[in-house]
Amino acid sequence: MSDHTQPEAQILDHDCDGIREYDNALPGWWTMIFWATIIFSLFYPVYYHWGVGASVHEEYEADVALAAEEQIARLGPITPDNATIVALSIDAKKVLVGRAMFRTNCAVCHGADGGGLVGPNLCDGVYINIKSPEDIYKVVRDGVVAKGMPAWSVRYNDTQLTLLAAYVASLRGTTPAAPKAPQGTNEPPPWSTFGTTAAGGGAKTD
Repeated sequence: MSDHTQPEAQILDHDCDGIREYDNALPGWWTMIFWATIIFSLFYPVYYHWGVGASVHEEYEADVALAAEEQIARLGPITPDNATIVALSIDAKKVLVGRAMFRTNCAVCHGADGGGLVGPNLCDGVYINIKSPEDIYKVVRDGVVAKGMPAWSVRYNDTQLTLLAAYVASLRGTTPAAPKAPQGTNEPPPWSTFGTTAAGGGAKTD
């Protein structure tokens, strides 16, 4: 019969108020978890900070965008006029909804920051088909077939398209990492000159 007795734990020399401490070995399961967390920590920054994984900031913005979209859905239809688009473009929370849509659908042609790739630069204030914020909505809704721009009305409703147009409007005047040379001849006045309304409030339609 084998001897399964464990070696007697050693008592450490120091004490505190008469309390002595045993020098017990850590349980095996605890040690494995400890080493597993160390190994995991090596891969975490590689994936989430330097790799393809979404950062905590991007996940937070996606959650905020989803929450904002749910709130907007409860407001009903939004009229895609100049004033409403301008008001939405300066609303930090609502513009995140358009940003999420843009990065999912438009970044492949216009760049994640709107600086332009196959499609034109959306940040320089010079446009091909845009003379007012409403025109942004129309281009997003109907597309520009001759230029390869799809009509997003087949995928999104008017409220979503208005939010996307508002995000595109908000890109004007920003500084992309690698801006494409300006295209087009239209250089409309600042969007603020088109006025604002309480987006989602008085801008609703029946």
